[in-house]
Amino acid sequence: MSDTLKIRNWEKWQSYRADRGQPPWIKIHREVMRNIEWVSLTDAQRGQLVAIWLLAADHNGVIPASPKIIKKLCHLDTEPDIKLFIINGFIDDATLTQEERQPVSPETETETETETETFDTFWRSYPKKVGKDSAQKSWKKLKPKIDDVLKALEWQKVSSDWIKENGQYIPNPSTYLNQGRWKDEPKNTVKTERGFVC
Repeated sequence: MSDTLKIRNWEKWQSYRADRGQPPWIKIHREVMRNIEWVSLTDAQRGQLVAIWLLAADHNGVIPASPKIIKKLCHLDTEPDIKLFIINGFIDDATLTQEERQPVSPETETETETETETFDTFWRSYPKKVGKDSAQKSWKKLKPKIDDVLKALEWQKVSSDWIKENGQYIPNPSTYLNQGRWKDEPKNTVKTERGFVC
């Protein structure tokens, strides 16, 4: 690992003028919520990553390669797992080979392990936590694409049908899957300055 690391795609996502000095803010784009690597992180790891992005803003996307230094500069409780962030594509390290950048998984990863991981991502995102075993059976049978499901849940979780009466009308997870509800389209969607309101 080199002495410094670079946040991947920093120039693409952060578009402030360098002649104005250190930026008072960074951008976090909503599409990160559909990024499988992002949603697979723990809450603590996501918090660490945001703190690292804030640190990177001081030096145009460059951060020290030392987890110990990053912990101090970002005021973190624990040292961040930098290699995990590199493997998941959030940080670049030119010294790693292509093989080292691949996600760490057994060479004989089975389809069942992948299904379990994607189901767990769905389960964490779904607002109604009932009938997990039944939902998992439906997931294995239907094999929906996790990105499609997460994209649908993004608008469904704020839809009037799901919000009213404290979420009473949110379908059970297995019902949601068996009815293919991730294929639904938003109805009565109104665009506002901040985004979409259903």
